[in-house]
Amino acid sequence: MSEFDRKIITDAITRMLARREHSFNEIMRKLQQKGIASDAFMPILEEFKDADIQSDARFAESRARALYLKGKGPRAIKLDLQQYGVDESTAEHAMREIDADWFESAKKVKEKKFGAFYETEFALRQKQKQFLQYRGFYQDHIEYAVSANESS
Repeated sequence: MSEFDRKIITDAITRMLARREHSFNEIMRKLQQKGIASDAFMPILEEFKDADIQSDARFAESRARALYLKGKGPRAIKLDLQQYGVDESTAEHAMREIDADWFESAKKVKEKKFGAFYETEFALRQKQKQFLQYRGFYQDHIEYAVSANESS
């Protein structure tokens, strides 16, 4: 590989990481889409990883925090991280690091969409539950959210 090719690959990786954190697999995919051979960029990408310039842990934490702030639940966040090639232990660590209150998050998401009142009609409660399930919350979070104001 020529020095010119190395510089192109290094610049491409640097530009990606300058904008935001990227997972290792995401960078690989983007470089392959640019038509760069994997045997050419893998050693350079490994250097970025070894120097801690590229970090799946940082990517997972920032991605998990962003999705949490958008109202996504733990199931949806884990699935999203898996799609970016983040391993399960790194994803679990990122979920602990964001220190999320999933019960209150589910309640806020439900209130934003449906209001703070307690729904007594079965069909409408099911609609709320399906919405929260779609957003990636687990059943105990959903039950808390749709019945939190029951006593009020």
